[in-house]
Amino acid sequence: MKKKMIYGVVGILVAGAIGFFVWKSQQFPDVTMVVHPSDFLQQVSVSGKVIPTENLDLSFEQSGRLTSVSGKVGDIVYSGQVLASQDTSQLYAQLSENQSNIDLQKAKLNQFLSGASQEDLMVLQTAVNNAETSVANAKTAVENAKQNLIDVLKDSYTKGDDVVLNKADQLFGSPHTTNAKLNILSPDTTLKMDIQTQRMHLEEVLQSWKTSTNSLTTGLDPKLFIAEAKTNLDSLKSYFEKLSIIVNNSSSCKDSYTNSCEAVPSTWKTDISTGRSTIITTSNNVTTAEGTYQTAISTMKTAEGNLQTTQNQLAVKKAPARSSDISVYEAQVKQAEASKQDILAQLSKKQIRSPIHGVITVFDGKIGKIAGANDTVVTIINSGAFEIESYVPEKNLPFIHVGDSAIVTLDAYGSDVPFSTTVILIDPAETVRDGVTTYRVLLQFSGQDERVRPGMTANVLIETEKKSNVISVPQGIIESNQGQKMLKIKDGDTISLRVVQIGSVSSMGTVEIVSGLKDGDVVVLKEGGK
Repeated sequence: MKKKMIYGVVGILVAGAIGFFVWKSQQFPDVTMVVHPSDFLQQVSVSGKVIPTENLDLSFEQSGRLTSVSGKVGDIVYSGQVLASQDTSQLYAQLSENQSNIDLQKAKLNQFLSGASQEDLMVLQTAVNNAETSVANAKTAVENAKQNLIDVLKDSYTKGDDVVLNKADQLFGSPHTTNAKLNILSPDTTLKMDIQTQRMHLEEVLQSWKTSTNSLTTGLDPKLFIAEAKTNLDSLKSYFEKLSIIVNNSSSCKDSYTNSCEAVPSTWKTDISTGRSTIITTSNNVTTAEGTYQTAISTMKTAEGNLQTTQNQLAVKKAPARSSDISVYEAQVKQAEASKQDILAQLSKKQIRSPIHGVITVFDGKIGKIAGANDTVVTIINSGAFEIESYVPEKNLPFIHVGDSAIVTLDAYGSDVPFSTTVILIDPAETVRDGVTTYRVLLQFSGQDERVRPGMTANVLIETEKKSNVISVPQGIIESNQGQKMLKIKDGDTISLRVVQIGSVSSMGTVEIVSGLKDGDVVVLKEGGK
């Protein structure tokens, strides 16, 4: 009885369980999705800020006083428009002077190319003629001076020989022999012996001097004859100085053998003094004649040099212009013009011009104010051309490329007002923001829009990849088993696992199925009852 009861309970339980599962499967059916090829879109969402395409701070290169300003904050300016100027009075004075120099150099070039005028040639020819006359006169003066020098040199021998024979020899016995004796009684025996020896030597000197002066002509260089005359006159001067000493301090001996002595005759003293003066005068005459001769030669050389100079000047004036000379004049013109360009460049630096068409956002300039070098005077932003600056986390950077399209909404206008943009720049270097590594990305609006203002907050959805005719499924239903990716496929009432190959993951959480699925397959998103 008890066994029947147990079997009955078990049967009821089994029947109840079966009924429960049937009820559950009816209440919670399998959730499935039929896959079809469609567009596959990969996107990256970031935030950003609207900035002007160009934001330029303008300043002067050098300090200077402002003489004019044009503009204020909010003004629209155009490319090339002058906004501020510094004092340029000194530079314009330099420019005027430089232009005069250019005109002068060009005039010199034209004059050189035209050649010398007949008047210039006549002036130079006259100068040549005068120089030739000066040379001829100088040569005549040299010849006259040389002849005078020769005459003085010959006279110096004559004077020297005369004073020895007619003034000094009366003091001697046998003066022309090697036994010349001085008829003087002197306590200075050494001086007396020296005079006698010198007289014997003078005999040979006078003979040689005579022969030399007789051979002297204008065709010979007088240099050696001058030296000879000076040497001989110095010897005679010394000789008469010694005679002067002895005649003024000794006695005369008429008979050197008997030593019959008496006072030296006054005529001897006079003659010796006269002879000594004659030698000194003659020596001075030689020096003067030599100086006159050398001066004449120097004057002649100067005249010859002047003649050569004037002849060269005339030849240059007559000769055609050489290309090398023309190049020199042309270089001088170019140098002057280069100086002008330098001044013009300096003048341009005394002005601030707007490099773009834009709007003034800062204007810090007043007439009379000293603007320092590199001090910002004007700030301009590009008029109507704006960009979006965004910082993308490094995990999203691999998906973004220059040229990617993006849809932007601005907080000022809400999410219902989209703007079309394009990625134009990705910075290669990272920027750390709040401890997170990011990369600066710039996006450019497709066109100008009056609604866009700098500083607006932007929400950016960058389209990083778009494919057509792609089968994709939610990323969460993909299972992994031993390195393989699988999906549950339902065929009728049967559910089975199928190996698939996946590709890209979209920003919406779907995964591209490269292989393993076909159009019309049913994938299980969630099994019923689970």
